[in-house]
Amino acid sequence: MNISLGTNDFFGVPFPLVLADRFFHLYSTTSGLRLDVFRWDEQAEKPNYEVKESKPLIDNINTNPTGIVTFNEPISGTFLYKFRPKPGVSQIFGKVPVNKEFEVKINDHEIVVMSDSNEVCTLQKNAFVGVLIGIQVGADGSIAMGVNRIPNGMKLVRGK
Repeated sequence: MNISLGTNDFFGVPFPLVLADRFFHLYSTTSGLRLDVFRWDEQAEKPNYEVKESKPLIDNINTNPTGIVTFNEPISGTFLYKFRPKPGVSQIFGKVPVNKEFEVKINDHEIVVMSDSNEVCTLQKNAFVGVLIGIQVGADGSIAMGVNRIPNGMKLVRGK
């Protein structure tokens, strides 16, 4: 299955995007694309879901009848990012905070890692095939592509 973020394509990649401890898992079901977003708790070695099967589990995340999931900043309500379940479009777009210093901007053309309004890295027209994590941005702003390691205690379940 092909997942698109900007002009970057991910084929068979369980986590196209990982931002600090937040994992974005996109997958196909008989009713269309679905999204899970969770933060990995390294101490407990378990996920804390924000979105499960495209259904928001916390207050600052909303969904509509067409399956679009919108994340807003918890205090101000400012739009941060959105998931679109329609194949063939950029499935996630917006700006996603990594921590106070770093954020990732995703639009229909590119993925840009920013630090204090300065561009750190721009990703365009890349293809990722069969790796575990496509793009990983660490809380310290480090960037890795094509990562084949997941955190201790995390197990992947086939078929999702």
